[in-house]
Amino acid sequence: MGCKRHTASRIDDMRVNLHDLDETGRMHYFYHSPSSELPVRDVLDECHQGNKTEPYLERQAENYCQKCMQPNIRGFLRSCEKYLFLVTRCMRRKSRHFGKSCIVGYLVKKDYEFRPGGFYAVLGDMKLYSFDDAFPLPAKRNFRHRRKILNERQTAQVLDHFDGARSIFHNCLKEVRKLTKRLREEKAGGRVRRCR
Repeated sequence: MGCKRHTASRIDDMRVNLHDLDETGRMHYFYHSPSSELPVRDVLDECHQGNKTEPYLERQAENYCQKCMQPNIRGFLRSCEKYLFLVTRCMRRKSRHFGKSCIVGYLVKKDYEFRPGGFYAVLGDMKLYSFDDAFPLPAKRNFRHRRKILNERQTAQVLDHFDGARSIFHNCLKEVRKLTKRLREEKAGGRVRRCR
């Protein structure tokens, strides 16, 4: 767990570690789309935080289109941590999970990319799970702006929770594409969205 050997690539004075990873991880928050029952980003800006592009399911990446909590991503890329756990709060009012924070999946660190604009993206294999299968988090905590590193025991607990659950990554990807198409149509038609 000490990450003693540094098999790292060097770009732009940042050491990126892709090898000899520990079974540890960190949490990374994203805004959930109130229009969806699935754990996907807020493409339509219904949470009034901007049209979200991350996590960028289209490339199985985080921080791919624009800087989003860049210090967390840079720290993750430098670290020996293997998993980036995707955290959100269910914003769908009709859901029995409304308002609950949870880990809805993870990205396994495999690669990175230096993006135009001078920031880094992390790429890897991504798993996403329904809110029914999500790993619940304490209700009173704000996970949006908090950096949370998980040790080996905590990481194993989250991974064990998802063991046997079915990843719905491809359903989520279809949902993001549907929401993106809807956004384009709404922008072309000049319609204004209302928060649900």
